[in-house]
Amino acid sequence: MDGDQQSLDTRGVIDMRDVGVRVLAGDLASEELPMIAAQALAEGLDSPSLRELAGLSRGEYREARELLYQVVDELGLPNLPDADQAVWEVVGSYARRIVSGAVAPVNGAHAIASHAGSLGFPGPLATFAFLADLWEDNLAERVQLEQDMVREAAALVRRCTISGRRSG
Repeated sequence: MDGDQQSLDTRGVIDMRDVGVRVLAGDLASEELPMIAAQALAEGLDSPSLRELAGLSRGEYREARELLYQVVDELGLPNLPDADQAVWEVVGSYARRIVSGAVAPVNGAHAIASHAGSLGFPGPLATFAFLADLWEDNLAERVQLEQDMVREAAALVRRCTISGRRSG
């Protein structure tokens, strides 16, 4: 998994539901699932489907994606959302990480903007694309633009929380 978005629960163990959300949102390739499952087993998670998933090759990504649903169920985790809700969860996670300083505002804005198209470019997400583009083109304005990104991220987190969308 990439260092920008770790799928860890509060104990520092891989959160397989978050992994599933990231796969559904297109933020993580299904081909990575067997390696992630092996890492989860090494960290102490266990279920029959998790063991089966860890034994798949990278080329068996369709089977891996199907097993992921079983893993989530066997581990007693909340059900995986539909694809659109998964994107909103990933976007909310990036927004929270911008606000907390865990990710640079411009990197988070680019990540959020990359998901906007799959949701039809809703205004709040299109704003991140606009700000990220401005940041690229305006060296003198970058500090202000980064502050704007943090402010927009905080507003997005509030929107996701109020609307009932899980923000990661």
